[in-house]
Amino acid sequence: MIKTSKQILYIFSCVFLLPILVSTSIAQPFKSVLDWQMANSNRCVQAILVKDFVKAHSFFTPEMKNEFPADTLRLFWEQFEKKAGRIIKKFDTRIDIDPVDTNLVAIVHSLRCATGNWDIRTAFKSTAEIDGFFIAQFKPKYGKHTYTVPEYAYADSVKVRDIMIGKGTDWEINGTLTLPLATGKYPFVIIIHGSGPLDEDGTYVANKPYADLAWGLASRGIGVLRFEKRTRAYYSTIRSKKIQVTPDFESTEDAIEAFKALKLFKETDTNAIFLLGHGTGGMFIPRAAQKIEGLKGMIMLGAPSRPLEDVLLDQLEYVLTLDTIIDITDAKKKLEKIKKQHAAVKSKSLSPDTPNEQLLLETPAPYWLSLKNYNPAELTKSLSIPCFIAYGKRDFQSSMKDFNLWKKSLSSSKQHAKNLYKIYPSLNYLFMEGVGKASPMEYTIYDHVDKQLIEDINQWVKELIKK
Repeated sequence: MIKTSKQILYIFSCVFLLPILVSTSIAQPFKSVLDWQMANSNRCVQAILVKDFVKAHSFFTPEMKNEFPADTLRLFWEQFEKKAGRIIKKFDTRIDIDPVDTNLVAIVHSLRCATGNWDIRTAFKSTAEIDGFFIAQFKPKYGKHTYTVPEYAYADSVKVRDIMIGKGTDWEINGTLTLPLATGKYPFVIIIHGSGPLDEDGTYVANKPYADLAWGLASRGIGVLRFEKRTRAYYSTIRSKKIQVTPDFESTEDAIEAFKALKLFKETDTNAIFLLGHGTGGMFIPRAAQKIEGLKGMIMLGAPSRPLEDVLLDQLEYVLTLDTIIDITDAKKKLEKIKKQHAAVKSKSLSPDTPNEQLLLETPAPYWLSLKNYNPAELTKSLSIPCFIAYGKRDFQSSMKDFNLWKKSLSSSKQHAKNLYKIYPSLNYLFMEGVGKASPMEYTIYDHVDKQLIEDINQWVKELIKK
């Protein structure tokens, strides 16, 4: 515990707090100092990150300097690092303005650390000098969390439009176009969801990876179409009518309809439309591509190339080995059951009447039967469509086995020279950065898709268009 003559620094398990000190400076018009506040906040935090506490201290108000010397700031930061662990990166900056008194401003810098996300709040009261300093562990609000555009996206250069997918069919879905602000003809990427009934943002607990992709690419001149997955949009209808869900029903059909809708949009460069599939979406987009004429390329992010039941078995075995997930005795029992279900999916006796409870994830037999003999890598090879295959090395939902099989299978394709294969060492299934052994708990940590992936997709798409 650190103490000064007039101030006590409270350190809780999740919150580090410095009380805001009252400034006696003469008030200035709010708008005239906001840029200075942002600049000084950035300079202060940057100085702290490189442990230049004297420089960081220089941005405080006179009162703050007296009550919180540079040595105290150093000790405070050292205690914070013990709690937060290694600082990985600063990934977001935002401005909070008091709705009643607009002279009260907080500039918040979000840090990704080994133990999760932490927010540094620098407080201002009328002047450009820092009047208060807080650090608190960020706790995601899940569905209630307000999405923040990533720092690498230029929000003021992007516009958003609505579009209807599957118009005139029984499965109409509202889609969202995110595209460059200026009117023109643009290449477009259509995002096809991974497993589960996902929304158009691809929301995984605290994160929205598809929104990140949309804003990041649109601000670089590439339009993005995303939409709610059919199994989410029509969940009640599917259940009430007992419709059998297959990969084509949940993914392929809407990918084709999205391509049709985009071809009719006036700002689409119809010769430069790409499908981007995440997870199982990447596994299934070749099924759509074989029925689409004029597709420019495919982007597979963490996409399985092996039989889906084998990928799921590896995934479930991995999760059951994590110490924090389940008791070891229960894990063994669950694993035995999973292996029996896996064998039932593989069995030649699998039929539409096989009970759900006998099959992996209790997924109905028609789903598995529709994937019998499906080889996504070989189908992709036969299509001769350029591909970008990307994997996060910390992804436990697919693996390097899948990446290597994609690369081996496509090495002899006609489009091999135009393909890009890339591994991101520190990224997970959501293509977000992490450390240590990957686990599902990572998805509760709010972050954004890594900037490098955005840059790589942008470069690959634009180079392909030139050829």
